[in-house]
Amino acid sequence: VEWALNKAALWTEAKDKLNQSGLSLSGGQQQRLCIARGVAVKPSILLLDEPTSALDPISTAKIEELINELKKDYTIAIVTHNMQQAARVSDFTAYMYLGELIEYGKTDQIFIKPAKKETEDYITGRFG
Repeated sequence: VEWALNKAALWTEAKDKLNQSGLSLSGGQQQRLCIARGVAVKPSILLLDEPTSALDPISTAKIEELINELKKDYTIAIVTHNMQQAARVSDFTAYMYLGELIEYGKTDQIFIKPAKKETEDYITGRFG
């Protein structure tokens, strides 16, 4: 437990609350608790679905910092509609629409010079 909470940068904030419900934690702490539960089983891949949705900017920054730290040890797949966040934390980006892969490549390439018009329209806010 301590190892997983440390990996999720939550141990110092939660060590005195181990016998309490996770609902007693803040939104950002709850998100990091979910990440701790994920890394506890030592997977090779973590899937994070909208890991910072509904979080304030400070909690979002903590989660993004955690993601950047964890990607040293894990392959992380993130689902997000936040283009700025995708640009900040990902090495590769895939744009999907209605279950179809439209474009995949290095994040800088996708954001600076996308190959497909649909991708460009989405990341520039003209669609979506």
